[in-house]
Amino acid sequence: MALSVDLRERVLAAHERREGSQRVLAERFGVAVGTVNGWLRQAREGRRAPLRGRGGRAALGGAGAEELTALVAESPDATLAEYAEMLARRVGRRCSPAVLCRALRRAGLRRQKKPCTRASRSGPMLRPPGPLGGQRSWIGLIPTGLSSSMRAASTRA
Repeated sequence: MALSVDLRERVLAAHERREGSQRVLAERFGVAVGTVNGWLRQAREGRRAPLRGRGGRAALGGAGAEELTALVAESPDATLAEYAEMLARRVGRRCSPAVLCRALRRAGLRRQKKPCTRASRSGPMLRPPGPLGGQRSWIGLIPTGLSSSMRAASTRA
């Protein structure tokens, strides 16, 4: 977080009036001793104003709020990783899901996830034993006449 120019000037003026050491001034004004030291060094070099911002790369490769709004409108139920992939295809630069999450929050966009639904009863709920993608059928591992809980199967029909 950038500190105000006014605070810098008050610290420098207090130092010029010899109101205390760097440590005392840092405690008095609520800044770190290193900050006071840096400000005093810059003042000795003739720079009392802060350095201008150095800029940097755009976090989303130049994509703005409009692009994010379009992504969320197209697929409101996508995951952050899916949004990152879609944005990479559009802009040509990858970004992490964390960066994308912060950008969505700054833009005031919320992802609308589908409500949770009960699991399908038509498919198996357990992963088959053995290596993933193996050819063994897990159904054949349950002995005939027993249920999956290993109790005798019900004879009622």
